[in-house]
Amino acid sequence: MPKRVLPLWMRDSPGPNAKKRVLSETKLNTIAPKVGESPPVLESAKSLPDVSVPSAENTPRRRLRSNFKIEDDGPPKAEPFVKINIDDVPFIDYRGKIRYFTELHDVAFACDQLVQWVEKQPDGVVPIAFDLEWPFSFQTGPGRVALMQLCAETDVCYLFQVSCLKKLPAALLQLLNHPRVCLHGVNVKNDFRKLARDFPEANAERMIEQCVDLGQWYNRIHGTTGIWSMERLVLQVCQLRISKNKKVRMSKWQVLPLSDDQKLYAAIDVYIGQEIYLKLQAKELQLAQEENPPDAAPIPQD
Repeated sequence: MPKRVLPLWMRDSPGPNAKKRVLSETKLNTIAPKVGESPPVLESAKSLPDVSVPSAENTPRRRLRSNFKIEDDGPPKAEPFVKINIDDVPFIDYRGKIRYFTELHDVAFACDQLVQWVEKQPDGVVPIAFDLEWPFSFQTGPGRVALMQLCAETDVCYLFQVSCLKKLPAALLQLLNHPRVCLHGVNVKNDFRKLARDFPEANAERMIEQCVDLGQWYNRIHGTTGIWSMERLVLQVCQLRISKNKKVRMSKWQVLPLSDDQKLYAAIDVYIGQEIYLKLQAKELQLAQEENPPDAAPIPQD
């Protein structure tokens, strides 16, 4: 009886060296389907999963990665800072004293009085707000430092007109480098470097070692990483608005005498800096007490 080759649907996948398998006609008739019947499903095929392609209607829509949100089971996190609308807060109203000096001997005398005041304070760091003003031209760039502002107490600000000085008086350098004085401000390190470029007798690195940048201090206390301007920091910490009138800010600070608007603008910069320092100091003390509460009072015994 002649042997016949299996049809393709009944064959195993041949290997590279496999031989053709043939069955006798009797065996073939047993396996082969009758006319009109569908071919039988092999056991290996029955065990295969259904890989039929679903219709377009039943196909689930795939979400884009930007739409996928992981649910957070933890407690809601507090905002790192309070959102405040600047139009809803008032401007700073400074009514303290402004002491303005233009002569070398007057600047030296005022600084000597400040040094004596610092040394009379209780032991510890004495914070003094620090700022500088200088003229700026879009043609020639920044000019020489013209005005230095200091504030050791919030009810009085010192303005020193240094544009008319060839060098800084020794009493002023003694105050800036005093071991108990902590000069502070927003981006204050750049002001120290600017002062040292215009007045080489000023030691920028020494002042930087003892200074505090108010924006960086705020970030450490509140766990934020923002870059702060004075305007934003005043709004956040004091809920006040500082006037940054471009006409005054870009004015000729080297021209004497300064106008009342210039004096007030310069005084407010250091006055509010001192207020921010005191508020951040109080906040840091509060957090330290919450982390390390004092021991409970002992229970009295009979």
